This record gives sequence, structure tokens and C-alpha cells, in this order.
Amino acid sequence: MKSLAKVLSVSVVLAVVAGCASNDVVYIPKVPTPAEAKLLDYFDQPNNKVFLLAVDPSGDFSFGYDYGKATVKEALKVATEKCDANREAHGIVAKPYIYAINDDVVYEEMIMKDHQRKKEKVVQDEAEVEVEVVEMDQPVE
Repeated sequence: MKSLAKVLSVSVVLAVVAGCASNDVVYIPKVPTPAEAKLLDYFDQPNNKVFLLAVDPSGDFSFGYDYGKATVKEALKVATEKCDANREAHGIVAKPYIYAINDDVVYEEMIMKDHQRKKEKVVQDEAEVEVEVVEMDQPVE
């Protein structure tokens, strides 16, 4: 009976946590006005380009972009280094997201995918905790 009570109480706690974590409202930060000028320059550049953007809740932001590389992957590496250096220099804590790849704006899509991955991880972690609790309640032979 005690084992059942433990499992039920853990299940209730997990359900509450899952309920809190299942909020499907995703905040998509607005592109700050000063970053819009950089985007205009970015879109004028040759392909194999990437633009990253990190926006804090306060509106402070960091960006990094690169273009004209042999591959998009190379441009992403350099853009990430630039964005990370700028984030560190200005105390930006927000996670950077890819805003555009070549001339395709993918910002909202990238944020939504990240949110979905986090939700899936929470569900997976909760399932692992439930398994551990059930295993702990099994009698030792």
C-alpha cells in the first residue's frame, strides 16, 4: 500500500510539473530596430550566409552574421563566434537563434523547434523519474 501511495504521489507531482511545462505559448522576441539595419545589409550580401540573433527580455540584443563562405555551415560557424563574442561583451544572456539562412527567414521556426525539443525532453525526463520510482519500490530478492 505504501508503494502505491508513493507512486501515486510522485505521479501527481509529475502531472503538475508536466501541466506547467505544457504551456504552448511561445515567446518570439521582436527584432530590435537597431538590428533591422544590420538585416538590410545582410540581405544584400552574397549567398552562403547566416544571421543569428539573441534578444534578452529587456530588449538588449546581440547578433552575428557572415556571408560569402564556401558553405552555409562555414558561415554559421563564423556568425556564431561573432554573436557569442558580442553576447559576452554586452552581457546578453539570451540564447541565440538563427534568424536567416541565405534569404530565408527561419527565426520563428527555430524558436518553435527549440521549444518543442524542450517539451519532449521534459516528457522523457518525467518518464525516467517514474521508472526509477517504480524500480525503487520493487522488493529486493
